[in-house]
Amino acid sequence: MNMTNLQKFLVHRLVLLSMAWILVATPGRADLIGVTWDSVEALYLLSQRPQLQLRSIHGHVALFETLDEAAISGLSPLFRDIAAADEGYYLVDHLHAHAPPAGTHLVYADEDRWALVRIPGDELATALAGDHFLYPLPAIFDLQLPRYGSAARPLDRAPSPVVTELLTTVDPERLREHVEILSFRDPSLGAVAGNVRTRHARRSETFESTVYLQQQLQMTLDGGSVWLDSFRIAPQDSLMYNVVGELPGTDPNAGYYVVCAHYDAVGSRSRASQMAAIGETDLGWRWDEHPAPGADDNGSGVALILESARALAQAPRPPWTIRFIAWSGEELGLRGSRHYAEQARQRDDHILGVLNFDMIGFNDLSDRLELVTNPASQWLVDHLHSTNDRYEIGLQVDVLADPFAGLSDHAPFWARGYDAILGIENYLPTDSSHVAVRRGDYRVNSQYHSVVDLPDSINWELVARVTRLTVAALAQFGQEEGLPNLVVFTGDAQGAGEDLRIHVTNLGVADVTEPFGLRVSQCATDSTTCTIVYEELVPAPLRAGSVARIDIPWRRYGDTVVLLEVDPADDIAEEGPETDNRVFQQLRLVPTTGVVVFPNPLHVETATDIRFSGVPLFSRVKIVSLNGEVIWEGREESQGDLANEIRWDATNTNGFVVASGVYIYTVSSFEGEMIERGKIAVVR
Repeated sequence: MNMTNLQKFLVHRLVLLSMAWILVATPGRADLIGVTWDSVEALYLLSQRPQLQLRSIHGHVALFETLDEAAISGLSPLFRDIAAADEGYYLVDHLHAHAPPAGTHLVYADEDRWALVRIPGDELATALAGDHFLYPLPAIFDLQLPRYGSAARPLDRAPSPVVTELLTTVDPERLREHVEILSFRDPSLGAVAGNVRTRHARRSETFESTVYLQQQLQMTLDGGSVWLDSFRIAPQDSLMYNVVGELPGTDPNAGYYVVCAHYDAVGSRSRASQMAAIGETDLGWRWDEHPAPGADDNGSGVALILESARALAQAPRPPWTIRFIAWSGEELGLRGSRHYAEQARQRDDHILGVLNFDMIGFNDLSDRLELVTNPASQWLVDHLHSTNDRYEIGLQVDVLADPFAGLSDHAPFWARGYDAILGIENYLPTDSSHVAVRRGDYRVNSQYHSVVDLPDSINWELVARVTRLTVAALAQFGQEEGLPNLVVFTGDAQGAGEDLRIHVTNLGVADVTEPFGLRVSQCATDSTTCTIVYEELVPAPLRAGSVARIDIPWRRYGDTVVLLEVDPADDIAEEGPETDNRVFQQLRLVPTTGVVVFPNPLHVETATDIRFSGVPLFSRVKIVSLNGEVIWEGREESQGDLANEIRWDATNTNGFVVASGVYIYTVSSFEGEMIERGKIAVVR
């Protein structure tokens, strides 16, 4: 990305934030409307209307928020809805016979069986305890026109014979065997009545699959370790297990990569004809009685984990470790990955990158893989692109750059500042409007979340190609002839307590053996004026494929623009363009431990809001006057993409700016436990 594009990106983000502020700060309740759209270009023009804020896109339906009746002139909304002050909107990926979760109000149910629900704050616990995947409606959807084709840099480097030979060991038949064992009680009988498994996370039968995955990893990772990472969604809920296998590197301090996929499954979209096809006479699928074989979703991704672990265990060991993880509870709201990612953040794990795979085998029209990324994880996409080309793996690799694409197990890692990508056959698998469907590269997955998601529907060569891509991406470091390549991307500056943490990646195949410079500048919002605020010489080595974490003193919170420059003097001989050694980033620094309230006092003429940063997920903030009157209440999950933060714009529940004075705030957990109490001041 060149300087001009970076500036455009920053300006675009600032415009979006300004639009969001207009909607939040204006008194009154905003309407939420659903609008159908036919083309991306028309949707983009619609999103440019003043006072019309795009919040989400689901299939052919776009969800907008507006305060201005004139903004929707000429439109025929599918629905219009207004939430009360204590209510939030959630997307439900699937419905059981179109029945909304308990304690919710159904706003809209699409024919494709996704839905939008409105949930009062006091009913959220009940809704979250159910079977449904509840995804908070984002505050902002950053609409970007689709960008397809290779974004990788062409590098003049010959493939390694060691890696090439390793790729020949990836066996499509072994991948099939894993999926058949996960889908059938007796693989030799196939899809007959009583032989189709369930892997619903709450069913006790699923533990048989847990044990199988544990045993396979134990046999494969000779010299490694395998363990079960247990968790519960609620205190009285079923015990669920992530299966973790570790292939240790040669340097215990070098960090680790994660290769992962979820192994639980559901059949909630099953039609009567599909139930009948496997000998089930009931018309409606029930999680506690009926099968959920999940061959594509996500036996295909789990098979990739097992086969990648087997292949990489035969390769020369890199300095860094690889963890192969099969998640449970993904279909209940990314529960397993959320549990692991939160624990990893609390431990301050040095995770170099997360490669998550979810549904990679249904497509029979082309050997196509869609990579979903956010800006910080773009280097992983570039690396997979170049690996696919260099080793002639034969995948058609498309890219979706969308930081709000949160419907798989990469999302909890994004929320906690880790680099992660999703590899999927199509995002989303049932989206008939997707450009890949229109150009004939993808067939809408009619078996998604159904009892007929069976092994006979899978393109095994596609699964094998994606597995080879994964193996080559992690095996080639140190095996090829070449140079290091120091890179920084948007998102490589993050808060770490009171410090600023900078990530620098060596995307080349050789180690950086000499110290390299790091420079951090603070810039004006238009990126035209920058002042150097920090410089240091980072000691060597930085291993091939590794990510250095450099913490620098910062001790300031809020929004700014920074310029990161690595090796600014160009002392290190490296491959790749010089432009990937520097990047501008709009930075919102939020504390990772404890709650920080700023600015305090709030001068309403110079600042837009008070931020309660570092609050736990699903926490609450209540503002009370000195005489005990409740002025305002806010919820962490209603802040869209602003994880671990709640913002108050100094308005009361009626939308009017409060009077100057001192107010009491309380921060409490989702369960109502007091976390912090203090005073804030507002000056008008």
